[in-house]
Amino acid sequence: MIELIKLSDPVSIQILRDALESKQVIFRIDNAGMNALMPLPTVMDARVLVAEEDKLAAELIVRDLELNL
Repeated sequence: MIELIKLSDPVSIQILRDALESKQVIFRIDNAGMNALMPLPTVMDARVLVAEEDKLAAELIVRDLELNL
């Protein structure tokens, strides 16, 4: 698994999760929801990890959703 993007907005995380699932991209999200427990919102962003073979497809999805890479 390789890191695709870091996100702190829970809505963006859910939108990306739904898009990756719909395209059957193998992924994992680490630290989702942890930023709510931290005093500063960006201390522990969620990390979206994807399988190496799905990296290109996942990057295209991120671009289509206009999330920053």
